[in-house]
Amino acid sequence: MNKFILVGGGTGGHCIPMLAVYQKFMELNINCQIITDKRGSFFFKEIQQNDITIIKTPTKMISKLEQLINFPIIFLQTVLLMMNTKSAHIIGFGGYMTLPVLLGAKFTNKKISIHEANAIMGKANRVLSNYASNIFITFNKTKMINERFNAKVHTIGLPLRDTFKEIVVDDEKEFIITIIGGSQGSSSLSHKVSEGIVKFSKKINSKVKVYHQCRPEDVDTITNKYLNNHIECEIRNYFFDMPKKIFESNIIISRSGSSTINEIIYTNKPSILIPFPFAVDNHQFHNANFLKQNSCAEIIKDSDLTADLILHGLLGFYNNPDKVDMIKNKLKGLTHKNTSERMLNYIQDSDVTQ
Repeated sequence: MNKFILVGGGTGGHCIPMLAVYQKFMELNINCQIITDKRGSFFFKEIQQNDITIIKTPTKMISKLEQLINFPIIFLQTVLLMMNTKSAHIIGFGGYMTLPVLLGAKFTNKKISIHEANAIMGKANRVLSNYASNIFITFNKTKMINERFNAKVHTIGLPLRDTFKEIVVDDEKEFIITIIGGSQGSSSLSHKVSEGIVKFSKKINSKVKVYHQCRPEDVDTITNKYLNNHIECEIRNYFFDMPKKIFESNIIISRSGSSTINEIIYTNKPSILIPFPFAVDNHQFHNANFLKQNSCAEIIKDSDLTADLILHGLLGFYNNPDKVDMIKNKLKGLTHKNTSERMLNYIQDSDVTQ
């Protein structure tokens, strides 16, 4: 196969793995392009713009009615695009827009594969499983996969950005906590978590340092709260150097999107996870529960979240270094390596045999 097209849009959960695969394929001198939507284009600003096609839609694809209106428009755009593409293998990374794009690709006799980032397969990927040459999954025992597709299911993990593999950090004297609010931000992760960290800083003998991703409207309030309690902090709506922040940290407090979960696994960090309660199919809970079942994380329901629960969770790690060491060792055993290369090998094998 002389060309690959990666498809996905919307959130970082779909786009960050695409970016990782794109970077690896380009490094291997493999022709690779991206199809995304307007929101997804945010994550691809630093790559060659002529390698990106942005799908145009009349609405934002948020409601089911909007998705229904956009479906034939995306499908037709894809068919026209694929008719001008001689040979390509199309890889979908989940989310609504992958359904009409990959079906359009299949309509023009292109081979397709899909990657499921979460611990429960999304609705679009459930449909596309019928047509895909390969089904790549991040977590073993991913739910909602039809057993008749088992022969083409491959557990490879989640492709991670090269920056995760290149970082070297200095030993830090402070106890560092990183809070990752997800692409949508969260009021509870801004206020209740910061209150819990303030309480934690007053309980321990170490200096606390905080990296906190939060909503733009909360930046000033949260910054002042930390500074007023003598806590060194860096507060942003988005950290472009998040890999470095995670590597430096002692503990991660976060939503439980697949990208974050796999970054936690790769960096071997203990974590307190607060699944987004309105995630489709409750997939964030299933992602978090993967680490919980492996005794590597604590889960707090969003509806139960209090400053005292954050305090209790932080102290549970801080006061138990043996527990932290056990978590690090377990996470090392869960880490997937060379995911993009393995994806490529499976696709090349399937293209030869089909």
